[in-house]
Amino acid sequence: MTMRKVAQRIPFTPSKIQASLLERCFGDRRFAYNQQVEAFNTYDKETNPNPAYPNVTGMKNANEWLKDSPIPSNALSNTIMDFRKARSAYFRKAQYQKHRPRFASRNDNIQSFRNTMPIRRMDGNRYPLSKKLGSVRIRKRDRLRYPIENLSSWTVKRENRTYYLVFLFDVDIQPKTQAEGRIGIDLGVKNFLTLSTGEKIDYPNRLRRLEADIKREQRKLSRRTKGSNNYRKQKAIVAKAYAKLRHYRDNFQHQLSHRLIEENQFIGMETLMVRNMTRKARKKLDSDGMPRRNGQSRKRAMNRSILRDGWSGLVDKLSYKAEWYGRTFVQVDRFYPSSKLCHDCGHKYKGLRLSEREWVCERCGNPHDRDVNAALNIRDEALRLSREKA
Repeated sequence: MTMRKVAQRIPFTPSKIQASLLERCFGDRRFAYNQQVEAFNTYDKETNPNPAYPNVTGMKNANEWLKDSPIPSNALSNTIMDFRKARSAYFRKAQYQKHRPRFASRNDNIQSFRNTMPIRRMDGNRYPLSKKLGSVRIRKRDRLRYPIENLSSWTVKRENRTYYLVFLFDVDIQPKTQAEGRIGIDLGVKNFLTLSTGEKIDYPNRLRRLEADIKREQRKLSRRTKGSNNYRKQKAIVAKAYAKLRHYRDNFQHQLSHRLIEENQFIGMETLMVRNMTRKARKKLDSDGMPRRNGQSRKRAMNRSILRDGWSGLVDKLSYKAEWYGRTFVQVDRFYPSSKLCHDCGHKYKGLRLSEREWVCERCGNPHDRDVNAALNIRDEALRLSREKA
């Protein structure tokens, strides 16, 4: 039996009284976190290597109002654990200042608190958070996917004025039945991904419309006076537009990764270094489908396309779903010349340019679609690596 952590996010609309209680919980969580950050800021390797971090009891004794807080008792302890993770990550990084724990702000678009001692029962179609916070109604279309007895924690989150209840379940996920498909995947800029079967997959046009909405709202924000009420209102609208785009992209990637896992037993993919790719993109614009707007350089266009498509997100989803459902997921070396090798005879076309979407092998004379040929080579190389490991 292999237990996995699976989350389910459910939107809900709190009453006015419940909303005020939740906002107070968000504030108390921020206070506890900022107390840790304040102590951390006194850290000095020579004079103060071990700052005194306040615990929950100490914070409640020093602040009587915190004792009457509606926030669950262990949510403050979880806040301290969250800070410790941030602190550990800070000391693991080479460039410290980029990852330093910062103060939580009430103006952040996302506010949340987590309870790891949940009630494991339902009152009809309502889930009781606590005696002080009341309960949340679960609509029929949002019915729980897993037994409430498997619940390990819940989180209340407010994202862009929308409240969510996020359940985290401990689930025994069984492997799926064996599939016959074996594919290679080539990620690209012109097409989101190309399969070794010859299929090319792109995001729906709705993604581009959501990006256009962001640009329009961002331009409105740039015309507002920073710090004004209109600026804060427009900033919330921009944040909501970004969230809508992010949720749509994640939903598309989940559906796509689910389909690939269902149909194929073996999946091969190239190893991606997105940070290096966006830093070292070429400047010249070739005829490979990349847009040029207002003299936009190829480097900027490619960076935007790579980051917009969310390659890393798809790789992560395929990786953990393959592990869950008994599939084989192999990534080939990032220096493997998948696009330059002829899949039929193995000849390497060293002069292949990025603008050449189709090319003919000099040795065997077979024509190749650049992306399909790369996907075929990735599949074969991944199979070879899999056999070596076995």
